Parts: sequence; structure tokens; C-alpha cells
Amino acid sequence: MITQKELAAMLGVSAATVSRALAGSEQISRTTRRRIFQAARQNGCFSRSNTVALLIPSFSLYGYFSEVCSQLLRELDYSGFRPIILSGKHLELLEELDLCGAISIFALNGLEKYWGKNHIMPLVCINTAPNHLEGIFTVSSNDEQAMRTAVKYLYALGHRKIGRLAFPGSIYPENNWNSMARQASFEQIISEYGLSSGFAGAITQEDCFNSLKRLIEAGVTAMIIQDETLETSVLHALRCMNCRVPEDLSLISLSFAGVGQKLYPSLTTLEQNFPQIVRCSCDIFRNLLKGEKIPGDVFVDYSFIPRESTAVPPPQRLEGAKA
Repeated sequence: MITQKELAAMLGVSAATVSRALAGSEQISRTTRRRIFQAARQNGCFSRSNTVALLIPSFSLYGYFSEVCSQLLRELDYSGFRPIILSGKHLELLEELDLCGAISIFALNGLEKYWGKNHIMPLVCINTAPNHLEGIFTVSSNDEQAMRTAVKYLYALGHRKIGRLAFPGSIYPENNWNSMARQASFEQIISEYGLSSGFAGAITQEDCFNSLKRLIEAGVTAMIIQDETLETSVLHALRCMNCRVPEDLSLISLSFAGVGQKLYPSLTTLEQNFPQIVRCSCDIFRNLLKGEKIPGDVFVDYSFIPRESTAVPPPQRLEGAKA
């Protein structure tokens, strides 16, 4: 670990410039700050604390956030770090704590822009946008691989009208990294197969019935449930409609591990590999602390598990889909 004075001499700038840059002063140009930040990381010119901030959007931890947060806390503790949880509503606490860096599971883009302007500590983003200009990298589920796997499988079964069902933020994404990737990938893959992309339903848990009804009336023979935790509501609504799975409608769902096999019929699922995502995130974080060069972002493939909820389309509905 070198001093700020030694760092200044190495870079050919004044000690005052280094001090102001590390404090985030906007008096120092962005280019100079970035150069000083990079050298500081590589030479250990920041805190030797082993405390890591785990950044979450809010303290309402459920579903995805609960799953990732729990696994990250275990992995960081196992690796000798002291993790603490900070809500996005209290980022000002970052200035008061002695931290060595942070890992974000915000899900929404934006933190990566704020971070590069305000902190020299390493940041790794999980399923959110990177900022390579500031040395911020992401570890993400491979949503292109997931959508391609699902469409290819359904197409091979004979389906030609494939719908999507998801919460509104996933069908009309604004700044959600995964939702934007799923949307863009699905549109591209459907186009490659020469299929129509106009079958999508944005729903709430309470309005599942009407959204499904519209898609089925449009002739959809298979659907991809694009959000975890939505599958039970969909199956319940389909039973109320006397729509059989997979005899009348095939389903593939994004689900948490172990959920699909417990439902009836058992669901064909795409599952995010959270243990691998967490391990890769911690590996990148450790390398950033050492000042080592990071090859790039990491995209972790989904696990695809075919089960009873997918089959060839019924002949009468297949004819309608072709028409």
C-alpha cells in the first residue's frame, strides 16, 4: 500500500490533486480522476477494510432479491469478508463507513453512473448495467440464451404462435437490465424463425385471467412465463378457464430452482444459476481489490429442464395458428 504522496509522484501530479480526486471533487477533471482512481486501485491506495456493502433496492426482500442476497451473504462471509446490507434509500451511509467495496443487486440500471462519479471503491453489479469506463463490471444471467432455448424448443414441438406473459415492467422495460435483454432477445429470435412477435401480456397477479384469455383467443398455443413467482397464478387461472396444460396450451416458465417439479403438471422451466452468479461476482470483486485486469462481463447460462407442461400443439389450434 502506497501513500497518496507516492501515488502523486508516480502519476506526475500534485498530492493535492490526488487528495481531491480520491475525495470525488468535481474540481478535478473526469479524465484525471479516472486515471488516479485506476492507479489507486492497482496500488492499494484506499482502505484495507474487509467490510463489503451489499446494495439492495429496498428492505423488501422477496423472490429474486431474497435468493441472491442470501447466497451472497454466505459466500462473502465464507471468503473472509464482513458483509453489511445497505438500501438504495440510504446510499449516503457509504460516505460514513470504512468499506473495501460493494456488490449491487439493484436490478435497475443507474447505480453504475452514480458510483463512477463518487467512489473509488470497486463495485460489481449483478444483473444490472456495467460502466467499463469506471471499471465497473456486471455478472448477469444469459437472457439471450434463455429466450433462444425456449423458442427453439417450442418451435421444434410445432408451435408457431408463441406468447409471453409477465409483469408490466418486464413486457415494457424501462431500465431493468434483464427485462430489456429478454425483450430484445425474444424479438430477435422470433424474427429469425419468421414468427409474429405480437403476443405478449402484461399482467398483475390479480388480472391473470383476462390477460391469458386475450392471448388464447389470439391463437397462442404456447407461452413463456417471463417472471419467477408468476407460474402458480397462471396455472390457477388456466384451471379456472378449463384450459388444459399441455393438451390445450404449453408452458415454459422462468422459475426458482425446485419450484417447477412440485407443481401439477410439472413445469418445464428456465432457472437462473444463482450459485454460479454469486461465485463469479465474488471472484471479480476480489480481483478488483487486487488491482488485477478484468477480462469482461460474465454471462451465466440458465438451466433448462423439460417437464410435463410442454407438448405438441393440439391439431385444431395448430391449424388456426397456421392460418
